[in-house]
Amino acid sequence: MTNQIYKFFFLVAFVFCLSYSSSFAKKIRIGTLQYGSVNWELKLIEDLELDKKNSFDLEIVELASKNAAAVALQGGAVDLIVTDWFWVSRQRNEKRLFSFIPHSMAAGGLIASKSSKIVNDLDLKNKKIGVAGGQVDKGWLIFRAYYKKKHGTDLISLSRPIFGAPPLLNKKMQQSGFDAILTYWPYQAKLLTDDNFKKIININEILNELGIPDGIPVIGWVFRDNWGKNNNDILNNFLKASDEAKKIMLESDKIWEKIRPNMMAEDDLLFSNLREIYREGIPKKKFTKTQIEGAKKLYSILSKIGGKELVGNAKELSPGTFWSN
Repeated sequence: MTNQIYKFFFLVAFVFCLSYSSSFAKKIRIGTLQYGSVNWELKLIEDLELDKKNSFDLEIVELASKNAAAVALQGGAVDLIVTDWFWVSRQRNEKRLFSFIPHSMAAGGLIASKSSKIVNDLDLKNKKIGVAGGQVDKGWLIFRAYYKKKHGTDLISLSRPIFGAPPLLNKKMQQSGFDAILTYWPYQAKLLTDDNFKKIININEILNELGIPDGIPVIGWVFRDNWGKNNNDILNNFLKASDEAKKIMLESDKIWEKIRPNMMAEDDLLFSNLREIYREGIPKKKFTKTQIEGAKKLYSILSKIGGKELVGNAKELSPGTFWSN
């Protein structure tokens, strides 16, 4: 009788552990910024239970900053984060093997006051330009590369760039503290709700001028190679859910009413601007060798301008940066 009881409890414990192990294996932890636009898609996946439909459990881990997200990924606190492929390439060059899968092509642009005389990039000479991020921010480097190719001169020697956080730049722009600002797309959307401002050029338009093909992502899902190989089924299931959510966001206006509480859109115009720019950034075509070659070209261009502060010692895009499994 005692042996039968032991066998019974052993069986229960075994089934419990098997169930727990299976449940744990299906979980995918994604680190995001608390108010980042990545949450719009992730929370929609949760709300529509697209994770359950695709046989995994999504856990959103909200973090305070981009650096905190990178630290969380490197320390194993999360499985995926969203960042740019320049970061991935630099990590790989330094023997930290991460990989990248495209998520969004949404990018910011140059905004000026309608009352200013700025009509195109030539009008930026001697102007005070607010630049979101730091001196090696990708948007700023792309704009400098574009200006140099078009006009033969580095914009940094002709203008007065001032670097700062996007919310502060927006506020200063509204107070006429800058002649123009080069900022990220959510903050561009906010400024364009004000009739006093106009869009001069978008970063994606500049990429075309540099000879970079369409479909180059700005940010993507980033994870350790080993994690991707060991959890290939979970990763693929997550990507299916992600694609399904993107398709719904692209095609349905109604679904955005469910997303709106996460957007911090104070009015209908801002809500509409954010929705439409987000939609523009959803990849419409498959990421192919053409886009990889374009990314290599862009890396080469920006590495010459950004130098070691941007890319470290690697002058070329590190092999394996873009996930191929």
